[in-house]
Amino acid sequence: MSETVTETKRAYIRTLKTYVVSQEGGDDRLVRAYTPAGALGHCMPQLQVRLASHDDIIELMAAGTPVETAGVVSVGAENAGLTD
Repeated sequence: MSETVTETKRAYIRTLKTYVVSQEGGDDRLVRAYTPAGALGHCMPQLQVRLASHDDIIELMAAGTPVETAGVVSVGAENAGLTD
Protein backbone atom coordinates (compact mmCIF):
# COMPACT_ATOMS: atom_id res chain seq x y z
CA MET A 1 0.00 0.00 0.00
CA SER A 2 1.47 3.32 -1.00
CA GLU A 3 0.90 6.63 0.66
CA THR A 4 0.85 9.94 -1.13
CA VAL A 5 2.22 12.87 0.82
CA THR A 6 1.33 16.31 -0.34
CA GLU A 7 3.12 19.35 0.94
CA THR A 8 1.35 22.65 1.18
CA LYS A 9 3.70 25.53 0.58
CA ARG A 10 3.14 28.64 2.56
CA ALA A 11 2.24 31.64 0.47
CA TYR A 12 4.91 34.28 0.41
CA ILE A 13 3.68 37.79 -0.21
CA ARG A 14 6.11 40.62 -0.77
CA THR A 15 4.83 43.97 0.35
CA LEU A 16 6.34 47.38 -0.09
CA LYS A 17 7.08 49.18 3.16
CA THR A 18 8.18 52.76 3.66
CA TYR A 19 11.60 53.20 5.26
CA VAL A 20 13.42 56.30 6.51
CA VAL A 21 16.97 56.36 5.18
CA SER A 22 19.25 58.73 7.11
CA GLN A 23 22.79 59.90 6.68
CA GLU A 24 24.78 61.84 9.27
CA GLY A 25 24.64 65.51 8.36
CA GLY A 26 22.19 64.86 5.54
CA ASP A 27 18.45 64.95 5.06
CA ASP A 28 16.21 61.99 5.84
CA ARG A 29 14.65 60.26 2.85
CA LEU A 30 11.44 58.24 2.64
CA VAL A 31 11.88 55.21 0.40
CA ARG A 32 9.34 52.52 -0.49
CA ALA A 33 11.07 49.14 -0.78
CA TYR A 34 10.55 45.46 -0.02
CA THR A 35 13.49 45.30 2.44
CA PRO A 36 15.72 47.73 4.37
CA ALA A 37 18.61 46.62 2.14
CA GLY A 38 16.57 47.54 -0.92
CA ALA A 39 15.89 51.00 0.49
CA LEU A 40 19.56 51.54 1.27
CA GLY A 41 20.60 50.29 -2.16
CA HIS A 42 18.22 52.76 -3.78
CA CYS A 43 19.82 55.69 -1.95
CA MET A 44 23.43 54.62 -2.23
CA PRO A 45 24.01 53.24 -5.73
CA GLN A 46 27.50 54.74 -5.85
CA LEU A 47 28.75 52.47 -3.05
CA GLN A 48 30.58 49.27 -3.91
CA VAL A 49 31.69 46.38 -1.77
CA ARG A 50 34.46 43.99 -2.74
CA LEU A 51 36.84 41.72 -0.92
CA ALA A 52 40.02 43.60 0.01
CA SER A 53 43.24 42.36 -1.55
CA HIS A 54 46.48 42.31 0.44
CA ASP A 55 47.61 45.37 -1.53
CA ASP A 56 44.35 47.19 -0.66
CA ILE A 57 44.88 46.47 3.04
CA ILE A 58 48.51 47.62 3.02
CA GLU A 59 47.74 50.79 1.07
CA LEU A 60 44.71 51.82 3.13
CA MET A 61 46.24 51.01 6.52
CA ALA A 62 49.42 52.90 5.58
CA ALA A 63 47.20 55.90 4.79
CA GLY A 64 45.71 55.67 8.28
CA THR A 65 42.36 54.12 7.35
CA PRO A 66 40.98 52.30 10.41
CA VAL A 67 39.58 48.79 10.16
CA GLU A 68 35.89 48.78 11.11
CA THR A 69 34.01 45.71 12.31
CA ALA A 70 30.38 45.47 11.22
CA GLY A 71 27.95 44.75 14.02
CA VAL A 72 30.38 45.67 16.79
CA VAL A 73 29.85 48.95 18.62
CA SER A 74 33.28 49.32 20.15
CA VAL A 75 36.31 47.17 19.50
CA GLY A 76 39.28 47.45 21.78
CA ALA A 77 42.60 45.79 21.05
CA GLU A 78 41.74 43.00 23.47
CA ASN A 79 38.45 42.22 21.67
CA ALA A 80 39.97 42.34 18.20
CA GLY A 81 42.52 39.65 18.98
CA LEU A 82 45.39 42.13 18.78
CA THR A 83 46.87 41.45 22.19
CA ASP A 84 49.15 38.65 23.35
